[in-house]
Amino acid sequence: MLGDKKIGPVIGIGGIAAVYAAEHPVLRKTIALKILHKRFANDQELANRFVREARETAALGHPAFVHVHDAGVTDDGAPYIEMDRLEGRELYSMRKEAGPLEPERVVPIAIQVLDALVALHARGVIHRDIKSQNIYLVPSPHGDQIKLLDLGFAKVEDEMKLTSKNHVLGTPIYISPEQYLEPSAVDARADLFSLGVVMFELLTGDWPYAWETKRELLGKVMKGDLERHPMNRNPTVPTWLDAIVAKALAHKREDRFGDAAEMKAALELGPPPGKSGILRRLFGG
Repeated sequence: MLGDKKIGPVIGIGGIAAVYAAEHPVLRKTIALKILHKRFANDQELANRFVREARETAALGHPAFVHVHDAGVTDDGAPYIEMDRLEGRELYSMRKEAGPLEPERVVPIAIQVLDALVALHARGVIHRDIKSQNIYLVPSPHGDQIKLLDLGFAKVEDEMKLTSKNHVLGTPIYISPEQYLEPSAVDARADLFSLGVVMFELLTGDWPYAWETKRELLGKVMKGDLERHPMNRNPTVPTWLDAIVAKALAHKREDRFGDAAEMKAALELGPPPGKSGILRRLFGG
């Protein structure tokens, strides 16, 4: 039940759920209600994803995840999650409107995402749907503050063994090769690949793949047929940052960073000693 909460307008619609503004009678503030589309109300797998999202988001207590107040089922049987309403914009629409972001802005955003992934992976949970639409920037006196959205696709590692070999979760442009080739064996390095795609997109204003049909795209993802070096599309990308993105986008998992903490450390280290410029100043070198 939603009790005496006043449901407002739709503020977002996705493939399996819609998000509504609402007024919380106790908190006396505007919140967001994410409600599974009614046509999926009897789909146990999607209902389980909702339960997982509410549980994992609430348990994390990390500033990069939206605070969850409650979860339940509406009077007509649709699961819902009650959470803070965000003010800001997601990266995809920002990139579409303004084009590539400056490297000195992309780096702190990626570091925050990786810090969130360190916390998520420590609980044995893999996000599996890292994409620019799921990274939200909210206003902050200290610059960009990210919120990592949509843990509905997230999978606990123990549950991976139960995943059908042909059951693919994620968004095609961002998904790692192993999520197509062997989804039951996916580990945390899949999230690093997806973040690499996001960083390439933000730095270049374009995708690392070129395709005309979805089938062609999937074939290129599985074969690793993509541009791994953003500086080939945008010469202003510094060499050290280009190398980090290329490593995240390695076709084989063992050629990527070992975990989110390792990739985060590489970005925090910044340019090699002796290099000058805005990124060196940004990192205090």
